[in-house]
Amino acid sequence: MGRVRGREFPDVTFGTEVEGCGWVDHAWMEAGLPTCHWNGAPGGLATRRQLRELGLCPGGHEPVAALRRRPGGYLHAWLYRMDLARDKRTATPAVLRALGAAMRARRTCPTCGTDTGCCLPRSLGECWDCYLAAPTRIRAAAHTGDTANTTTVTGAPA
Repeated sequence: MGRVRGREFPDVTFGTEVEGCGWVDHAWMEAGLPTCHWNGAPGGLATRRQLRELGLCPGGHEPVAALRRRPGGYLHAWLYRMDLARDKRTATPAVLRALGAAMRARRTCPTCGTDTGCCLPRSLGECWDCYLAAPTRIRAAAHTGDTANTTTVTGAPA
């Protein structure tokens, strides 16, 4: 390890071969993978987020390089070859309908049947209006998990 300005850095030799890009002067080998400075990625490589913005995905290929702020520093992103990237999968209409129905079920209160517009709290199991309208003994039993001593809203034993 070398010291630069009081900080420990691994011994690094700059300049390495990056798969799909050729020789890169400002890259170094770290843990068997070419590593580039942040904002110094060679052309033809992109991060997952950049691929997603282009409508692509890595397509099952392993990363060919990494991005770091400094040698031995925090790993910020993996770099993938753009020429090996594939189109992103799109959901079929049936999958979109199923997801819509599942989200609608999560938004619908089982007590009053209204669509609240947001997902219901799982701890309550109903909308806030129904939870606050229920008697205190039901709310206390719901939080402790004790269902043997609860009564329904009408007063009949459960």
